[in-house]
Amino acid sequence: MSSCQFSLPNSLPSALESKWSQANESLILEPFNYITSKPGKEIRRQLLEALNIWLAVPSDELKIIGHVIQLLHNASLMIDDIEDGAELRRGQPVAHKMYGIAHTINTANYVYFLAYKELAKLKGLGGDGEEARVVDIRDLDMIVTDELLNSHRGQGLEILWREMLQCPTEEEYISMVNNSRSIPLEHVRH
Repeated sequence: MSSCQFSLPNSLPSALESKWSQANESLILEPFNYITSKPGKEIRRQLLEALNIWLAVPSDELKIIGHVIQLLHNASLMIDDIEDGAELRRGQPVAHKMYGIAHTINTANYVYFLAYKELAKLKGLGGDGEEARVVDIRDLDMIVTDELLNSHRGQGLEILWREMLQCPTEEEYISMVNNSRSIPLEHVRH
């Protein structure tokens, strides 16, 4: 082996990111920035703050968690609006009517991955108090992945029922809602 070793996994991310301009990032994120320019009811933020009275997550970690929730929620709204043929979101035209369906889908998917990148920041926090964490850092990726899968499963059933003109039973509908919008409290330490 030569004395000059090249580690693809270690150098690839920094090489790719160094070629990505902030101007391109802004262009890609335009539909997302558009949808977030008019805030919603902030129920998720309020719920997070209320739960944190009990959980006492350090403020730097709570800020990241809140940002991840905001990213995932708004990205899913962009996709949901396309799937539902929506015209308005928060009193203004939906993102895909302003930026096109393809751009909006790409942006929403891109934001899902930005959320994972943001989530990775939690792995570097905690220092000596890591044992006191509310959520085991090793489980974070799985928690988010499970919730994204649940959300897409629920939306998939909703689309299937609509497209096939099939009315679910009350039990099927309640099961779909409960399974697609759960909070993974089994990962929280008491």
